[in-house]
Formats: sequence, C-alpha cells, structure tokens
Amino acid sequence: MSQPPLPPATIIDVALKAGVSKSTAARALARYGSVSPKTRELVQKAADELGYQPNALARSMITGRTRTIGVVIPDVGNHFFAVAMRGISTAAREAGYEVLLSSTEGDLALERRAVELLAGKRVDGIVVAPVSTEETEHLERLEGQGIAVTLLDRPAPKVKAASYISVNHVEASTLAVNHLIDLGHRDIGIVTEALMPAGWQPDSRQESKNLRPSAARLVGYVNALRGAGIRYRDEYVGRSAYAKASAYEATRRLLRDNPGLTAIYCTDSELSAGTFAALQDLDIACPKDMSLIGFDDQEWATLVRPKLTVVDQPSHQLGMAATKELLLAIGAPEDRRGDRTLSGRLILRDSTARPRKH
Repeated sequence: MSQPPLPPATIIDVALKAGVSKSTAARALARYGSVSPKTRELVQKAADELGYQPNALARSMITGRTRTIGVVIPDVGNHFFAVAMRGISTAAREAGYEVLLSSTEGDLALERRAVELLAGKRVDGIVVAPVSTEETEHLERLEGQGIAVTLLDRPAPKVKAASYISVNHVEASTLAVNHLIDLGHRDIGIVTEALMPAGWQPDSRQESKNLRPSAARLVGYVNALRGAGIRYRDEYVGRSAYAKASAYEATRRLLRDNPGLTAIYCTDSELSAGTFAALQDLDIACPKDMSLIGFDDQEWATLVRPKLTVVDQPSHQLGMAATKELLLAIGAPEDRRGDRTLSGRLILRDSTARPRKH
C-alpha cells in the first residue's frame, strides 16, 4: 500500500532545520531586514533540502505586492507584439517579476474582461496595447485600484496616469518617404489602413502622440511630401484592411487608376506582403519599374527577390522599455511617468532605386 504524500514544508520546518527563529527564516528567504550572509545561506540550504515553496499570497499580504504584471495585447501571433512580448518577459524576469499574458484578438469586450481578471488577481501593473483610444474606462479605473499602467504602441489619452511607450511613427514614416524622394520619385503611392485625421496640419507634433500607429504613419507620408514641395493627392492613397488579400486588391486598384506611380510605401508588413504579391502578378519589375518600401522588418522581407527595403521598429526594445517604465511606476505610484518614443531605422535593400523616367 502506497504511503500518503507528505504535507508541504512550512516556514516553521525551515526554521527548525536551520536552527533559527521563524521570523529570521522568513527575513532570510524574503531578503529583507538584518540577516547575516552566513545565516541566509544556512536558511536557504534548509529550504532547498526540504523543497520549501514560499506562500506567494501570504507574502503579498505582508509586502502589498504580488510581483506579477499583466500584459494585454491584441494579437500574440502578430510579429510586432510577439517580439515586444519577449522584451517584456526579459525585463520582468530580470526584475524578479512573473508575467500573465492575455491576447484579445482586437476585441474590446475581451480586453475589458482581461483587465478585470488581472485586476482581480492583484497584479502590480499592466502593460496594455489598447484596442480603442477612446473607450478606456476600464483602464482609467486601474489607478484607483493601485495598479500601474503602461500603454504600449497605442495611445489612450484619457488614461492620465499611464506612461506611453511607442516608436515615433510619424518620424519613421517620413524617413521612408524621404528616401524615395531623395532617389527622385515624385509620384509616390501609399497602401494603408488609415484615414487622414480630421483637421490635421503638417508637423502637428503635439497631436501626433494621440494617433494610432497607422494614422501616424500616414501623417508622416503627407509631411514628407509637403516638406519636399510635392502635392498630396488623395487618389494616391490605396486603402486596405489589415490583411494581405485586401492589400493585394488595393494595390491593383491603385496602379490601375494611377499608371504614373513610380513608388509605393506600405505602412506595415502585412500590407507590404500583399503589395509585393500584386506587383509580381502584374509583372511589374521591382525596383526597375516600381520601388517599394515596407514598414516593420520580418524574415520574409529578406527571402523574397528583390529583398525588401523597410523601416524597422525596435520591437524588443519597446517591450523592455514599457516594462521598465511600468516597474518605475509600481515603485513610485505618486509620480506621473512621462511618454517615451524610440526611433525606427531605414534598412536599405534591393527594392528601391531611382525612377526609370528620371
């Protein structure tokens, strides 16, 4: 007959084995208070031999912290968020925090549910890429619950206590279009999900931080054109849903209606893939007859021919920066954290060249 399993070791068991008091054992394992290195080593050895696991709930009641953070993102399968998540995990692990992840599939109701669940688990803070810039009441309530918030890549202006960590999308987009302009292109199309924000004026930097990434990238395109004295033409904008198939059809329409185009800029990798496929199926030589720039570097961009010129955003660094900012807010909740933007970089490959007619 098998023996019943032994009950888990307690802090009292550890203290008895180490020959110290319960409070000394607790301080040694939690690494707070005055405990000599020799005693700490003795207690840790006893805990290891007994297989002692600290009670996280009890510790959190003492310290007021669970040493966990939540992460709420729209799509864990999206390359940008997948890489950013690795950065979040790295920074959290280095600081001794665990991470609870929720992917909402871009559904606002699922985001609300995820945030409420994480708040119920008393996470110390949440990194979130919000689905909506306006419907953010569930995020606004977190401050009153003592939960720090950092916004990743997507703004939420009503969440006043939150930090905002993002690439400077306007600047990065302008960088891409300026490259085409420097090559001599003047008829430059764009494939994008976004519409121009109402009442937008060139270089309105104060407002750009409130724009979603796709809209900010469209603004960067317009700013680059205007900065070079090139008229913005709405017919040069191919609007697409966030899908390769939609970008494929948007590119075909754009080229059918504007045969004079010599270059196209796509505002994310999904759209870039659809546009690249459309150029191939239309037998349009790239870059001989059409230059192409994408946004966000992915492995496929170096596997196709020609290799794709892209604006790369530092996704891993963004994830780490968001986590570090969150941890600062957890440590000093009375301080209002600032917004922070990182710069994208242009990676020149084979898909851009001087226009044929130049």
